[in-house]
Amino acid sequence: MKKISLMTLPLLGLFALPAIAENDHTGFYVGGAVNKVEFKVDESEKETGLGIYGGYNFNHWFGLEANLFVSGNMGDDEIDAIAGALTIAPKFTWQFNDTFSGYAKIGLASMALAVESYYLDTTFSGVGVTYGFGVNASVTEKLNIRLSYDVTSGDLESDDYNWVEDLDSEIKQVALGLHYQF
Repeated sequence: MKKISLMTLPLLGLFALPAIAENDHTGFYVGGAVNKVEFKVDESEKETGLGIYGGYNFNHWFGLEANLFVSGNMGDDEIDAIAGALTIAPKFTWQFNDTFSGYAKIGLASMALAVESYYLDTTFSGVGVTYGFGVNASVTEKLNIRLSYDVTSGDLESDDYNWVEDLDSEIKQVALGLHYQF
């Protein structure tokens, strides 16, 4: 219950922002995010991560966005495991008013999982599909805050060993981000 209430606080704060800032709809933007990352192969592992994102809005409803994120260590005492992805996707935006907007995106991803243990050190990599949606709010004319949910999935192959089985993986992330609109 505590986790649910902690996740709703940023969302409530997002809707409590004053509706005085007009959202700048076009041009370049760049920002950073704190993510809750869930990596799933056979079991799910969750960890906090960080990401950077940026893109270009061609008009008020269409843009192109790139996102780079990594998780913290999702392993245990014997294994270190860090997941990440670089995604690029067209983004479709719906303006609710001058302050709030929602968006959806679908695109391609380059995924990686680095595993280090006593008996195996390898990196898994592959290409996959990403999709996501979120809400955006203008804090000022140029500063925006957003809450997003992204899913990235694909097959990962070991870069070092042919005998290691491929991983059918899925990375889910909930992110709270802040970006600057140029």
